[in-house]
Amino acid sequence: MRELVLNHASVATSDLETATIWLKQLAIGMASLNRLGLGKSELRMGRHLHEIECTDRATMYDLMFSLMKSGARDEYKYLSRLSSKAPLLESVSEDVEDKFKRCEVTGLDTRGLSLEDGAPLLYCAIADGIAVGFPSNPIWDSDELDVNFDELLPNDEFEPRTETIDNLTRSEHAIPIVERHQAHLRSDIANFKELWELRQPAFPSLVFGPDVEDQLRDVNPGDLSAIIKKLSMLDEDAGNWQITDSAMPEWSGMVTSESSSVQNNPALIAARRFQSNSGSTKIFEWHARFGSGGRIHLRFDAPTKEVEIGYIGKHLPL
Repeated sequence: MRELVLNHASVATSDLETATIWLKQLAIGMASLNRLGLGKSELRMGRHLHEIECTDRATMYDLMFSLMKSGARDEYKYLSRLSSKAPLLESVSEDVEDKFKRCEVTGLDTRGLSLEDGAPLLYCAIADGIAVGFPSNPIWDSDELDVNFDELLPNDEFEPRTETIDNLTRSEHAIPIVERHQAHLRSDIANFKELWELRQPAFPSLVFGPDVEDQLRDVNPGDLSAIIKKLSMLDEDAGNWQITDSAMPEWSGMVTSESSSVQNNPALIAARRFQSNSGSTKIFEWHARFGSGGRIHLRFDAPTKEVEIGYIGKHLPL
């Protein structure tokens, strides 16, 4: 999972009430990343919370208590449970520390940053971290930032570089960050072994039954991209279903249940029974198509809004 790194340069504001609202939004967004397995449940910082001034009368530490007093107890509890790493390079690998020390931030778009203020963004650029903070300036109010820096090369010359990093200052920024991360993961899947290993972060709104791991070993490798594309569609539809009151998902592609002749035939319906992630066997009668005759069989549960994949492979017997 990726690290969340506090951009302390973004949290300075003159209004305690506004800062409290922003901190609540930040907590919601960070918790979303944690819940989807994208961000670690810790916050890396260049300074400790009590050293980061947000207003002329409140540090980040004070702001957390302002958050609790405002009634946002869940957000306060979430932030209080986060472990922290400060100073910025605490417990990093030698490779990351060496590269960080060979780089010098030169700015963020048209905004100049001091070495200290730019350090968290530089860390994100070289260690694939996610910057988090407040939308106190229009430049921070974006889900992406372009960080400019110079890197010292082995020949003792500096090379100017620009890296685009993920940035979260509002809760809604979590959505495009997750989508980009998932798209990147999916594009890097090279075989069915990696598909199984990366199933949770790549398709977080789907559940996979244990039988699928063995089934994938028998699938034509040429169908990998088609299966990833279809699972991506199912994952998006499952995620959308979780925020609606609908009794079933609204499929954006062809997903159908078995015909009555299959459902009424004990032998055929038994062929559609697979191990569920819950430990019991269940019937996976709904299916989506891929490639030439391939099928992904699934089931969905209205009370839990769970969509589970039970089978990926050739067309089952009719």
